[in-house]
Amino acid sequence: MSYSASSYPYDTVVRITDTIGGQSWQGSGVLISPDEVLTASHVVYIQGVGSANDIVVTPGYNNGSSPYGSSTGTYIHYYEINDTNRSITNQQSQYDYAVIHLSTPFKNAGYMGIQSNFAGGQVSITGYPGSANGSQVNSTQSVIRDPNYTLLDGTALGEGSSGGPVWIQASAGPYVVGVVSSESNTNSTGYNTLITTAAFNQIQAWIAQDDGTGSVTTPLAVKDTTSNQTVTPAIQAYTGPVSGLQEQYINITPDSLNISATTPNWFIHSGSGTDAISVSSGTNVVDGGTGSNFLTSGTGTDTFFVDDRGAPADIWSSVVNFHAGDTATVWGVSSDSFTLAWQNGQGASGYTGLTLHATAAGKPTASLTLVGFSQTDLSSNRLSVTYGTDTASGSKYMYIHDNV
Repeated sequence: MSYSASSYPYDTVVRITDTIGGQSWQGSGVLISPDEVLTASHVVYIQGVGSANDIVVTPGYNNGSSPYGSSTGTYIHYYEINDTNRSITNQQSQYDYAVIHLSTPFKNAGYMGIQSNFAGGQVSITGYPGSANGSQVNSTQSVIRDPNYTLLDGTALGEGSSGGPVWIQASAGPYVVGVVSSESNTNSTGYNTLITTAAFNQIQAWIAQDDGTGSVTTPLAVKDTTSNQTVTPAIQAYTGPVSGLQEQYINITPDSLNISATTPNWFIHSGSGTDAISVSSGTNVVDGGTGSNFLTSGTGTDTFFVDDRGAPADIWSSVVNFHAGDTATVWGVSSDSFTLAWQNGQGASGYTGLTLHATAAGKPTASLTLVGFSQTDLSSNRLSVTYGTDTASGSKYMYIHDNV
């Protein structure tokens, strides 16, 4: 294994042990939220025997190492797959997916998003086949859309890998596109359940039942307003230098996004679209990328980035609810190489305020509007402006702080 099972996104893949009819079984799965696991139905149910008990889920497990600990399954949602003699028909494999709700969420391990209707192509298939003796196995291969069933046909990993994710690495992060279901008795072909639109909706409905809300709750809601589609965010544990941050979501796309965090302590970075990003509480760092951005501070202490280091286009970010303790860092800008102009009353209608335009020859313009502020806040020292150079990268920056 040339990667670490405890590193993202392999830490999202889980080893599952359970008991069905008094017999112990092992399978695989993937975290799709901190407390929900996507796996195969036949991992948690055997027709004529019953459903699983004593379910234990361990993410990033590798040969006895459990870097994130384990959690137990409390609720399971599944189809009654006929797994007689451990042999599943292709017809049955189309519905061989299940969701396990966990008693304790994993706050440090990552989880994957879900993408429906994958057409086939290069994927990773990851899991815990029994032949690997407890080691996580990852196979990079090309799968094809089955011409007769809603399956993705590829190369089998072996018993024990059932329920593991068939996944792709997209620009916005890793996405599950299928679930390992069965393998041929005569060759090494593996049959993987394709996540269709119907399957995606069923998975979301099961999660809503677990939440008891009638709707899916998520720490981060993302909508692509260019395509008018809800995005399942690929969230990672934050490993950067800023103290207090716990999770990150990075989606560098030209599409316009609406991103809303309902939990604290995020690093969020979007791309070149017209983006709206809001945070709720705690310590957060928000970078709207290039283009026009509408950023909303929460109740905690937040930092907003305007990054003009090699930016391919102009940037104009407006910040709402900028308050005491909040900061804005304009990267790549210095007082000696940029013309810095402050204007009152600029910005979008209804959200105007003190606006900085930082310009230099051959550089995109970096603009920042602090909604509700004016130049009086500069002269009264409510807002302080300092300049510096980051010791790690050597990048110059302009630092704006709300002191009151």
